[in-house]
Amino acid sequence: VLNWDYTGLTYFCGEWYYVENGVLNWNYTGLTYFCGEWYYVEKGVLNWDYTGLVYHAGAWYYVEKGVLNWNYTGLTYYNGAWYYVEYGVLNWNYTGLTYYNGAWYYVEYGVLNWNYTGLTYYNNAWYYVEYGVLNWNYTGLTCYYDTWYYVANGVLDWGYTGYVNHNGGWYYITGGVLDWSKQ
Repeated sequence: VLNWDYTGLTYFCGEWYYVENGVLNWNYTGLTYFCGEWYYVEKGVLNWDYTGLVYHAGAWYYVEKGVLNWNYTGLTYYNGAWYYVEYGVLNWNYTGLTYYNGAWYYVEYGVLNWNYTGLTYYNNAWYYVEYGVLNWNYTGLTCYYDTWYYVANGVLDWGYTGYVNHNGGWYYITGGVLDWSKQ
């Protein structure tokens, strides 16, 4: 019996199709809920190859191989930018570092910020970010909110006291902070 009230997925001849009100909908692209999972449908057919972001009901979700992945936390590339996903949902509120593919990246309001150079606080430490990527090789001074700090191997060194050469000049550091009284 044809069910005109049914909306969801149906399996036929080796493929999963999206049916809306009893009729196959070739125009539908988006998420659909079926048997406890969310699936990505593209032009009426479940797309098992798709990995990326999908907009649905006011939020962006991370789909991996056709299925919404609620466990994924990290970066994903979509439409020319890198976005931060937390537990399967794009997190527009997150600002901080995230680890992806062997490097630490600076995310600002859910988007990787390739233009940012400066300090950022993460996991009880301050790190030096250069053009959106944590720079473990940087040792020197950096200015953050009008205060100069000493960074050693990418991490602000609160314990350092002594002279530092920066851009040809020598500066005295006390407890990781440039001490203007001794210049």
